[in-house]
This record gives sequence, C-alpha cells and structure tokens, in this order.
Amino acid sequence: MLTRATIELLRCPACAESTLEPEVFQSRSDGQIESGVFWCRSCRSWFPIESGLLELLSGPLSYADDRSRFWKAHEDRLRKIGLTAPAAVAPEDSEVAHQQSHFDWYAENTTQTYEEYEATPFWRAADALAFDEWRSRVRPGARLLDVGCAQGRSAFQWMDLDCEIVGFDVSKALVRQAIARYERTKPRAKATFFVADATRFPLRSAIFDYVVGYGVLHHFPDPAATCREIVRTLKPGGVFFSSENNETIFRKLFDLLQKIHPIWHEEAGAHAQISERELRDWLEPAGCQVVVRSSVFVPPHLANWLGHAGARALLRATDRLATRFPPTRKQGGLILARAEKR
Repeated sequence: MLTRATIELLRCPACAESTLEPEVFQSRSDGQIESGVFWCRSCRSWFPIESGLLELLSGPLSYADDRSRFWKAHEDRLRKIGLTAPAAVAPEDSEVAHQQSHFDWYAENTTQTYEEYEATPFWRAADALAFDEWRSRVRPGARLLDVGCAQGRSAFQWMDLDCEIVGFDVSKALVRQAIARYERTKPRAKATFFVADATRFPLRSAIFDYVVGYGVLHHFPDPAATCREIVRTLKPGGVFFSSENNETIFRKLFDLLQKIHPIWHEEAGAHAQISERELRDWLEPAGCQVVVRSSVFVPPHLANWLGHAGARALLRATDRLATRFPPTRKQGGLILARAEKR
C-alpha cells in the first residue's frame, strides 16, 4: 500500500521546499511500510504512518489526538532523529476543516455512507458515462493522481488497468476505507492512498501522466488554486479529467427535489456549481487546452427509481438526444472536462 517508492513523489506540505525523509519502524514482508514517520530536513515537520496510512497534514487540519498518541508511543525514536512533540493547535473554523468533518462523518453513519452514495443507480450510471470515455485514453504503464479520492470511488474505476495510482483525501476515515478496499480486492493496478490537503499538494512537480478530480473542485475554497496545483503536478502532455456540478437552467428543479426528498447529503463550498467559463479561466492560463461538454439531463431521483439498468439506459439516451440541440447542449447537470497540459 505505502512503499518506499512513494517517497520519491512527495514533498513537505508544510514548507513545500524539501523532499521527505523516511524513518521506518515496521515493514511488511512485501516491502510496504506498516509504521514509521516521514520528516522534513528543512522545517523539521513530521508526519506519522500507522497501519500503512500516512497522514500528510499540518496545522489545524492534522488529527491532533492521533499525533499525540503516536508521539507517546514512539517518543524515543522520534527524539533520536531530532523531532519534537506536536504543538497544541486550536481547531480551525475554515471551509476545508468543515469539508474534512463532513466527509469523516460520511465515511460511516446511520443515514447514508459514502459507499452507499456511490452505489446508487444514478451515480453508477453517471460514473459510467464519464469513466468509459476517459479510460480509453489512459496509456499502459501510466501514473495517475486521484485528487479527493474519498474511499476509492474514482480510483477504482482504473484499477483493472496497467497503471500506478496515487490517491489522497483530507478525510482520514475515507482514506482508511480506500486502503482496506484496495487490500481486500487486490486489483491489477498498483495504488497508494494517503491523507493530504488539496489546497497544497504534498507532491513534486511534473510527475503524473493523468490527474482526475471527480466532483471535488466545488468542495474547495479556491478551485483556481487547486487547478494550478493539478497542472503543476502534470507532465507536459499530461491530461486532467474533471467532473463538476454544472451551472444549468435545470438546477432549481434539482434543488427543489432535494428539499422534498434528499437522496444524498451535499456540503459544497463557495463554488457549488461551476461553469464552463470558470473551468477555462482556471485551466487555460495555467497552460492547458480544455475540451468541455455537459452530461446528465434528467433528475437523479428518476434515475434511482428506474434501477441500475434503467438508469444507465436513460442517461445514455438523454445525453445523446440533448447534446444534439443547441438550446440544451450545455444544460446538463454535470460538466465533464478534459484538459491537456501543453
């Protein structure tokens, strides 16, 4: 899950100036790191690895109780390499912290888990519309980054391919589920999941052939800054695949249906819907050529009522029909983008 090769991809999320040094406490027989710490020679920040899960968060977003417990368990070893106890950090009332709390809740609750949300007929059908198109473009042996990977929802769309997948999310609970899912299924692709903040990628530049952001930009406080980070980590010629809530004339109908009968629990950021113009404004100045289309022209409630086979047939048929006519062509509920770095 977390191998020594991962180290080559990372940089310190606290100072963004240095690669991270590993101190491995325990490894598995296959070379995966079970426990240890990554630390920065420049700023002396350190990041724990427990049960194969690396937490690359700093400041108020870090899981303070977990870090304190980790320090107490390994204090002698950490002091030996010159590291110090974690400083007390006051909780932060920020948009990112709010999203983190929401998705930790979504990982496991009595209302609807994220896994149940992923499995609804509507999302299975909508996911297929996007990923069936994108998968055909991925070259064998490629390295792919999944930004906001949740419990592996979008990462597992690529798992049967010959590729290397790196996924991160700000929710520790969801990343833990992604790791368990990967270890349980043992797919063809090689994958690494860790906890990190998408407002500041802990990754070196120009190391990925593909980046996917599946329904994540509308959760961030500054989607333009995240787009710049995405482009920074892409190799020249690399491709960013994106799906987002579209600004559409049908949005009020969806909002009304959600009030009458909620079928999922959205906690969007300031950019709850994203337009084609915004995507172009964020990606083209960063050096990308962007292709955009809209998708999904029927209410999700109707798709769920039809079941899995019916939802898939309905979404494919209505996409084909609606995109033929200029008045409806750009009015789908989702906007799908493909951006190639020049």
